[in-house]
Amino acid sequence: MPSRLGGTIPLLLLLCAEAVPAAEPTAPGVTKDRIAFAQSGCFTGACGTTGLRYRAGIRAAFHERNLGGGVRGRILRLTSRDDAYDPETATANAARFAADRDVFAVVGGLGTPTALRMAPILRRAGVPFVGVLTGASFLRDRARFPNVVNLRTGYAEETRKLVAHMYGRLGARRFGVIYQDDAFGYSVLANYRDALKALGLPILAKASYSWHSHTIHGTLFVLEKADLDVVLMAATTSNVASAIDAARSFGHNFVFGMLSIVDLDRIAGRLERRFGPAVATRVLPDVRDASNALVKRFRSALAAFRAAAPEAEATADASSLEGYILGRFVIAVLERMPGAPDREAFLETALASGPFLIDGWEIGFADGGNAGSDYVRLVEFAAAMAEDGTRKAVSQ
Repeated sequence: MPSRLGGTIPLLLLLCAEAVPAAEPTAPGVTKDRIAFAQSGCFTGACGTTGLRYRAGIRAAFHERNLGGGVRGRILRLTSRDDAYDPETATANAARFAADRDVFAVVGGLGTPTALRMAPILRRAGVPFVGVLTGASFLRDRARFPNVVNLRTGYAEETRKLVAHMYGRLGARRFGVIYQDDAFGYSVLANYRDALKALGLPILAKASYSWHSHTIHGTLFVLEKADLDVVLMAATTSNVASAIDAARSFGHNFVFGMLSIVDLDRIAGRLERRFGPAVATRVLPDVRDASNALVKRFRSALAAFRAAAPEAEATADASSLEGYILGRFVIAVLERMPGAPDREAFLETALASGPFLIDGWEIGFADGGNAGSDYVRLVEFAAAMAEDGTRKAVSQ
């Protein structure tokens, strides 16, 4: 009997092992029925509106897809944590995400100072960091940050086209810069310097301000003796509005130059004096262009999300459109991946050289690069307001 059992038990164990299928291996944040994403963003304070709308766009794309059953039966989930544009808080959030086995990738960050602190932490943990709302050059170094996927045009390209337009079309030769005293301001200041150097021009005057104070008015006193044609801004929406109002009240007629990070509609709503002359870069289609296929679908998806989550800041603007593009891109990458999602395959698929077309909007990565777009359009504003008091674009 002992000898018989000794031969039978191992055979039974082998048969049982063969009868139970092996569990499908899953990456952090991935189960058989969902994929979990995390976000650290600015949802309170001066940039809170931008952050909330950016998040709403991502959620609208995820909601649209989840209504159809998700990606291969997996529902997409987004968990967001507020960092209020504070690098220390963003650092803590990134460390938490890196240690969390229920986070597949981090998406939709906002701001250069926060990204500067988050990116190294997520790189060391092998966590994809996708769609940060900044054009900072350091994130566009794939050798340094192989885990970062940039979808928007970089500040270097924006500043180059902005300066070239002012030089060639407006005949400007005397340039000054007002920049925010943080990683964002320093990054853009360097881009402006490079763009002007390519034309053989220096920065004639520059002044910095602290983004959380009201010191931007003082920068104008630093610049006014330089007899400038143009003041280039490396500043956020509320501070740009304050600078324009102050300059016009002092009687300055120089042209303001601003980047896509600035919300033009919110500036126009805050101004007490005229907007122009001014030129702004945009890196997305016009959100009011109803003939654009991407814009049309975005507005439909955002309306459906708003109905499902009426408490969300789901206003159709450039920030929410950018968030929607990010959400659609993530979905497109997941769809291209064979088998169960994992982080390495996600990054490899995302950064493949073949373009992603999202309702005609192209995101494509050159071999070895991690920047998905170089699209820039310019909006030029007249020196006077329109008769009805609204801003008036004279060229685009």
